Amino acid sequence: MRVRWNQFGEGGAAGCGRLLLGVAAVALVAGCESRVVRYDPMLGGLPGAESNTRVVRDLGDYKDPTKVEGNKIEVENADGTTTLTAKTGRHLMVHIYNALVRDEKELFADQVLSQVTREEFAARGKVPTEAFETLLARFDDIQELFNRMPLGEYTPGVFIKPVGNRVKRVALDDVTARDLVYSGFDMVMEDGNYRLRWFVPGGAKPERDTPPADETTLKPR
Repeated sequence: MRVRWNQFGEGGAAGCGRLLLGVAAVALVAGCESRVVRYDPMLGGLPGAESNTRVVRDLGDYKDPTKVEGNKIEVENADGTTTLTAKTGRHLMVHIYNALVRDEKELFADQVLSQVTREEFAARGKVPTEAFETLLARFDDIQELFNRMPLGEYTPGVFIKPVGNRVKRVALDDVTARDLVYSGFDMVMEDGNYRLRWFVPGGAKPERDTPPADETTLKPR
């Protein structure tokens, strides 16, 4: 089963030295006149959507770095291997979920788990696939988290922020996550794709004992 998650457009380009929210603008040097070359709100393509600004999708030379051609974030290669692409936290969520559901521990260790986390497991005398087993034991907790943030970082009420050493955190606020075992996850860009650093503890304690391989104390470095 191949999962492809459609993406909403995101805008942003410099216009007269400032960023215009939701609008990519090009500044004309003479008089610093601006014209809209892209206005593509998240829900602008839905039937019945209304806006005071005409939707414009001409990007010129701008290319959204989060866009994946054809929305193919999982590709089955001719040699039987699989290549995963994760340009957003939402993409990474899809890969985490699919790997756990399909029991693809090797693919998880190779293309979903970050190199820095693999190294930390190795330093503790553990193999990367033990990270998979740990999270598989927490599948219900992960699924509950993902149900609260179905659009990843684009979900209302979810924030994304840097936490150091190229790591970004995608998480719910403390109030929303007070009854969850996990409140979000940390991710790091490696070789052009986001990889999982680890999950962020929420306000609730696990109902079952923590597996020996659980490394919920992993910190960005």
